[in-house]
Amino acid sequence: MKKNKLLLLLFVLLTAVSLTSCLGDGEDSVRRQLPTQAEIDAAFNVMKGNYQGKLICYAFDEQYGGWKKDDSIASNWEITSDTTLLIKHFPTKFLAKSVTNESLKQAIEALPAQDLNFKISIRQARPSATGFYIVPLLADLGNLTYDGASHQIGVRFIWNESTIGKFDPSTKRMGVRLIENGIYVDKVLKDDVYRAGNIYILHTN
Repeated sequence: MKKNKLLLLLFVLLTAVSLTSCLGDGEDSVRRQLPTQAEIDAAFNVMKGNYQGKLICYAFDEQYGGWKKDDSIASNWEITSDTTLLIKHFPTKFLAKSVTNESLKQAIEALPAQDLNFKISIRQARPSATGFYIVPLLADLGNLTYDGASHQIGVRFIWNESTIGKFDPSTKRMGVRLIENGIYVDKVLKDDVYRAGNIYILHTN
């Protein structure tokens, strides 16, 4: 049931971005129609640049039994010349939302906003829409002190079929979906300081 709710939420969220669909007639169709390098380069040249809009955080609500909109902020991001998605001033209060260890949570929240980098890979390039994957990132927060000791902390973002972006070349509108689901402490994934995770939707106004 929880999985079904999550899949439904993800579908609704991406649809709400109101971008033209770039999924074709299904995944088999997408595989048959992978863009050429020339098409990728042309699509990227149109898409690269600076954007502004909203960053929305959906956190897991145990009483609700699924992910619910928890917070949102105005956001700026950039598609750079090296196929990188740079989200500027990502709030650390978002990164701390699913941390269950109170001392670690406070240490993350005390950090200034972070600039986070994600690699992108264009999977479909059409005149009406560009679709791209968001490649995983470990957000390195450096050494933080919690529970009386210093530890190297990283926040894990994952890749799956839901971590994608869409771009409409005609309107310059973009929507991106990211999934955060873990904390590394001294390079070890620690389940005892973290719960279900967060879903982020980044979209132009």
